[in-house]
Amino acid sequence: INTGEFVMLIGNNGAGKSTLLRIISSLMKPSKGQINFRGTKQNDNLLEWLRIMGNITHENRLYSDLNSKDNLRVFGTLYGVENLESNTDQVLQKTDLLHVARLPVGNFSSGMKKRLMIARLMLCKPEILILDEPFTGLDQHSNQWFENYLMAFHQQGGTVIMVTHQLELGLKLATRVLVLHQQCIQHDYSASELSIDQCINWLDNNEI
Repeated sequence: INTGEFVMLIGNNGAGKSTLLRIISSLMKPSKGQINFRGTKQNDNLLEWLRIMGNITHENRLYSDLNSKDNLRVFGTLYGVENLESNTDQVLQKTDLLHVARLPVGNFSSGMKKRLMIARLMLCKPEILILDEPFTGLDQHSNQWFENYLMAFHQQGGTVIMVTHQLELGLKLATRVLVLHQQCIQHDYSASELSIDQCINWLDNNEI
């Protein structure tokens, strides 16, 4: 995957999409093979990888007993974010969470937690996004501004690897599509070459 690409991974349940993203994110170790990053093994340059990588997975990795502002302060401090207080308020406002900034995250709905995960991305300003079903739980308004965020992130040179079942949206955003089947990459297409019907037929008929 080259710098500046927006890659969508598709495949049926069990194809290995989430596992692959967890390995890329360094949350799991591969049973064989390796991840290379900028010409070296990922583990040889792990701190740099973690510094520039942001992810959204099925695990929110938020501190439920802390409020949203304090959650962002923790991550912002770890990532060395400058002007932390003002930037924290700014991303909370963008994600429509400023009015609940002092409430414990454990009381948030799933959609609010997802918005806080997105606020964390915005605060830490990664260069690479690893996204596993990032639109799940978002309402229509949140869905739209997050789509706009991803488009702007990509247009500014960011790299994205995303799993989503929202095929129409994925094809709209992506430049490249990787098709996974039984833990292997079967096909590699330019997104502009594909239609939604093709993707649905693959998934429905397992013709991958």
